[in-house]
Amino acid sequence: MPTEIEIHITPIFSTPLLVFTPAHHERINAELSQLILAREASVPSHRDTEVIGWSSPHDLSMMDWAGRPLRELFAPVIEVAKQVTTLSDRCRHAARRPEWEVVEVWANVQRNGGTNAAHSHPGSFWAGVYYVDVGEVCPTLGKGGELQIYDPRGCLPRMLAPYLQYSMTELHDAGTSISYSPAAGQCLLFPGWLFHAVNTYRGTAPRISVAFNLDPVLQQGSLSSAHADAIGGSRR
Repeated sequence: MPTEIEIHITPIFSTPLLVFTPAHHERINAELSQLILAREASVPSHRDTEVIGWSSPHDLSMMDWAGRPLRELFAPVIEVAKQVTTLSDRCRHAARRPEWEVVEVWANVQRNGGTNAAHSHPGSFWAGVYYVDVGEVCPTLGKGGELQIYDPRGCLPRMLAPYLQYSMTELHDAGTSISYSPAAGQCLLFPGWLFHAVNTYRGTAPRISVAFNLDPVLQQGSLSSAHADAIGGSRR
């Protein structure tokens, strides 16, 4: 007769995907939708080899023409980033929560056939996307437009043993990707190093999103001088 053994399973090396809906998102969406579609109609797309669709420059220029709704959007985004991040033990003030700032923000409009190739956001700790309008994203109708998120460990688990998978629910996606269907008003926050893409969109209504990158506000004394110099030298 088999001996009963108690097993404690602890998933490790987790990757955070934060999903939240800012207050007053209906008003934010209405304002941003009008401003972004007007911009799309009057200004050529920023050249981006990863994107099939319209995109504004990846800088802070969007704050000039869409500043009011963006400021309302980013207030809770900054607060969320602050609540889920602390300084590490290597800093002089370990466990202190750093302040955050938006260092890049850009709008995306995708119509029938639009897509985003797999990419990451180098140089930024937190990256995010806010969905102004998801168009006709519907998994059951095959309209596409889902956010595709890739296992940061790559395909290694599948390459070594494609006929096996872990029996723990948290590890079913090891070596694969996750397809996330967003809703209008949702904001997603994830590490800048996490590879992601947008599946080809097949809807007729425009799919509108705002992507952004966050970096910490480094206050004097919060990091060792050597570490601060290293960060300063690595910025793009």
